[in-house]
Amino acid sequence: MSFVYKELKAFSPKDNLRLDETFKVAGGVPSADNALAELESESQNPEQLPGTGFLNFRTKAHITAGLVAVNAPAETNYLLVANHKGEIILLQIQGDKVNVAWSLNVPGAIYRTPIVVGEHAFVVTKQGLLVAISIKFDGNGHPIPGTIAWQKHLGLTVFSKLLTTGRIVIVAAISGIQAYDCFFSSENNAGTFGDKLWEHKLDGLVSSPAIDGSTLFIGSEDKHFYALRYGGEGASSLWSYKTEGPIRSKPCISQKGNFVLVGSLDGFVYCFDRVSGQLIWSFPARSAVQSDLVSYVIGNDEYFLFGNDDGSFFCLNSYGKLQWSFKTNGRIRSEALVTGDNVYFGSEDNHLYGLKTITGQLSLKYNTDGNLNGKPVICENRLYIGSTDSFVHGVYI
Repeated sequence: MSFVYKELKAFSPKDNLRLDETFKVAGGVPSADNALAELESESQNPEQLPGTGFLNFRTKAHITAGLVAVNAPAETNYLLVANHKGEIILLQIQGDKVNVAWSLNVPGAIYRTPIVVGEHAFVVTKQGLLVAISIKFDGNGHPIPGTIAWQKHLGLTVFSKLLTTGRIVIVAAISGIQAYDCFFSSENNAGTFGDKLWEHKLDGLVSSPAIDGSTLFIGSEDKHFYALRYGGEGASSLWSYKTEGPIRSKPCISQKGNFVLVGSLDGFVYCFDRVSGQLIWSFPARSAVQSDLVSYVIGNDEYFLFGNDDGSFFCLNSYGKLQWSFKTNGRIRSEALVTGDNVYFGSEDNHLYGLKTITGQLSLKYNTDGNLNGKPVICENRLYIGSTDSFVHGVYI
């Protein structure tokens, strides 16, 4: 494991630097009324040019999980951050400033993005610990320190993202999928928060799942793409399709058509009829596809975005035809974020990229000191993303 050290001025790093501190990007000297111990940072860039960094917030370990926006009753924005040391941080965002609302630790490494259901956030560690953390605010809209509401040792290795319907949490692990009750309160006290509802066995490590109505789609290390019918009692197989490589990317369900897409390590993206499982088309990406596919709609047209391990980022139309592509210098494992007429994603060449969705033209490029594997998030026209350099980076867009 490598560590990145950033030089700070006007004080001794040996005596003063803490791992969870934030500081001014431009190397500015902290003022007396804005001590580093207060975990704050301010912009040194009044022009707010797109692609300019305004924030570096250091955590204690690599960040590969995406950041999550948390709804609050007051007009204040919050982000949830998780890292490889099991550190979970709720950040308060106010313009260019960031404060730690609270933080806690769970045993194990968190590789994947947390999910928020009501007043709880769910995280799962690589070692198979599923944890529910309370996210609550008092009557004045101030955050109440987070606590562990429930935890469950699954006894399975987990590399995939959690999925929720709002009532259940689905965990995809090394040998199948499990569903847990995440409905915290009920007037008639029916059901129990955290109860295991059902389990479905599959062979090998499985991808992050996607849900369409009562159908769950998931890929597996056994090279199969599965469609499962799920309900209160469990899941049953509808259809499956064998590709030429393991499937580790999350499927993408079309917003306009009756089909579902998935990428494979065989270098192809496949498009299937959601009901019958018939293959509609396949696209040769010519390198393993491990990023999650996303879609966006313009008028009556739908487009699909993804990256591959060769560093190429693609835009396809709904017929599987290439609209444009863009080359980076590192593997692309992150899920892209589409907002307005731009798409943002990270690469393992340590850069954040922004491209125009219509043309693929570069609109933003920002350099960090680590790989960018998680999905970015936007708050108040500012973009935030975590990196394996252990920092949360803030970038003007």
